[in-house]
Amino acid sequence: MSTFLQVLRGEWTKFRSVRSTALCLFAAVAVTVLLELLGSTAGSTDANEGPRYSDQAYFVHTPLNGDGAVVARVISQLDSHEWAKAGLLVKAGLAPGSPYAAVMVTPDHGVRLQANFDTDLAGAAVAEPRWLKLTRTGNTVTGFESADGQIWQQVGTVTVALPRDAEIGLFVASPPKYVTTRTGGGSAITVASTVGTATFDSVTVTGAGAAPDWVGQSISNVPTKLNPVVGAVDGLTRSGGTFTVTGSGDIAGYGVDSWRSPGDDDVVMLSLFGVRLGMIAIIALGVLFMTAEYRTGLIRTTLAASPRRGHVLAAKAVVLAGVVFVAGLIASVAAFLLAQPGLHDGGYNPPAYPHVSLTDGITARAVVGTAIYLALVALFSLGIAAVRRRTTGAIVFVIALVVLPQIIVPTISPEADIWVSRLSPVAGLAVQQTIETGQVIGPWAGLGVMCAYAVAALGLAYWQLTRRDA
Repeated sequence: MSTFLQVLRGEWTKFRSVRSTALCLFAAVAVTVLLELLGSTAGSTDANEGPRYSDQAYFVHTPLNGDGAVVARVISQLDSHEWAKAGLLVKAGLAPGSPYAAVMVTPDHGVRLQANFDTDLAGAAVAEPRWLKLTRTGNTVTGFESADGQIWQQVGTVTVALPRDAEIGLFVASPPKYVTTRTGGGSAITVASTVGTATFDSVTVTGAGAAPDWVGQSISNVPTKLNPVVGAVDGLTRSGGTFTVTGSGDIAGYGVDSWRSPGDDDVVMLSLFGVRLGMIAIIALGVLFMTAEYRTGLIRTTLAASPRRGHVLAAKAVVLAGVVFVAGLIASVAAFLLAQPGLHDGGYNPPAYPHVSLTDGITARAVVGTAIYLALVALFSLGIAAVRRRTTGAIVFVIALVVLPQIIVPTISPEADIWVSRLSPVAGLAVQQTIETGQVIGPWAGLGVMCAYAVAALGLAYWQLTRRDA
């Protein structure tokens, strides 16, 4: 161990005494930060345009004058979407956007009480069959659930601005599904509508003005790309006291999990984009740390003083990885912090883009993971340099493998971009991802791919170093 520590100390001394290493580190940090300062103002000006809620469902309703209640049992529900909704609804009016409160069952998220497009309260984690009850007293609406219609549990109470004359009844909704596919240079979102169906019985309404006549109607706000309307399939089938209701869309908004934000850009990844060019300096550093000794002949002295060549390579790797990780962390933190004001000015703001912070676990993972990725790139460059022993050839080779695919491949075809992003060193940049849209490989899996390249390069370097003369 003492011998290795001596070698390690010697490699550190060589590293800090060479002017080019400091220049490469400075260039990597400066380029990364400067690119973020220049590019962060190119924002998303339309992310928060359009409706901030969705008011789409099939509503089977009857008038309610003043206080009252509706009770029904949800016998069955089609699992058309994890957030498909079947339940009871009281609404200020039939116009889209009217204040409302609803108690419902969902296939995957149990019983919920939702209101005003921004409130979501959880009940029991069960699906149908389930008894539901919704009571209205002035502007206070309370939702209940029951397994047998006798013993009731309160889900929650909300305050809703309801006029004296409101509408109350049954509703069914099924949110659209969003499919994100990788495309050349980015990703694309396609929207597929889903259709929900539920069957109710034991429906009763109490209160002034409540009538036995039921009217079925599709509620639909202005359709957009993210809120497609499929009104043609909505409908009501009634057989005696049994109601089968079919509906699509969603009644929700920001603050309710079933609502999909139109913002699909990864703000954290945008904040760290400068690393993709700054890594060129890291590549040069990793190569020069090895080839400089071959160019000057110092490698002979190094290997004569340390006959165990594996120790020399390991010491170089430890010094290089440690220094690059620290420099990469400084660059990543600085780039992230300096990019945020520009991104906010460019339109990346709530509600479509909630502001992010280094205290967020997923953001911290992306920032620290970027520093780890740069350290792995440096190790990969070191290994290639030990094999090729020529500065220019090694730098060109690593850049061609790590940097150029990010620029060239997306312009060739989406399929090629997907496979390169999975199998090449570019995969390591997946550690910067903080949203799932467009992912072709997970953050840690991608970093694992880069780690495999670094290990393979160092393994080949060790094999060459121990079998070839200096």
